[in-house]
Amino acid sequence: MGLIFVIAPELYYFCKIIVVLIMNKNLNKSAAKSKKGSKKEFKRGLIVVLINILAIFLLAFLIPFFTLNWLDSYTRHDQAYKVPNLCGLSLEDAKSLLAKNKLDYAVLEYKHKDGAVENEVLEQRPLADAKVKEGRRIMLVLNTIRKPKQGLPPIIDNCSLREAEFRLAAAGFVVEKIDTIEGEREWVYELLYDGRKMDNGTAIPRGSKVTLVIGSGERVLEDTIMLDSNFF
Repeated sequence: MGLIFVIAPELYYFCKIIVVLIMNKNLNKSAAKSKKGSKKEFKRGLIVVLINILAIFLLAFLIPFFTLNWLDSYTRHDQAYKVPNLCGLSLEDAKSLLAKNKLDYAVLEYKHKDGAVENEVLEQRPLADAKVKEGRRIMLVLNTIRKPKQGLPPIIDNCSLREAEFRLAAAGFVVEKIDTIEGEREWVYELLYDGRKMDNGTAIPRGSKVTLVIGSGERVLEDTIMLDSNFF
């Protein structure tokens, strides 16, 4: 499309010259003296037009050629860098490795992973070995040692030991210890975290270890009647 806009004015100029030369030739056909001059003028005009057409075709070839080469150089079309494997590295080590590979980084989010250190790279995007351009920003998911909190399920004074263990496991908690008090057998009366009594719905770090306090099955009569043997 661009080539048409470049050639069109020159073609119009070429056609205009031809028409003018033909008209001049017809008008001066009767004049013997001017006939020789018309031929020279026609030849001169024809040469000019041919030179213009040649220049147009040269430009039509050279402009796209140099433009494409400039774009390749500007966008580094054929230059790609391999993304290194960053998972398991500390943030500082990951930054250093990315800099060596002429790449940048940004923190996408933080997650918690048991056993991982603070700011350890857990995930990366794009993945390792992907081909990217210079300066590409690699998105990182880093570890945080702060565990996300989770509300305790409604188990206190609401279910048996077996059901409580199931609900706690589903919510991401671990029953570390079971204590007993007098009361209905295996009925959950209390939940302790870090030595403190918790209420249903209280948010504590996910994966925390808790203690359940359940009934032992033994009951104590609240009112005991003592009979005096000497009464009778």
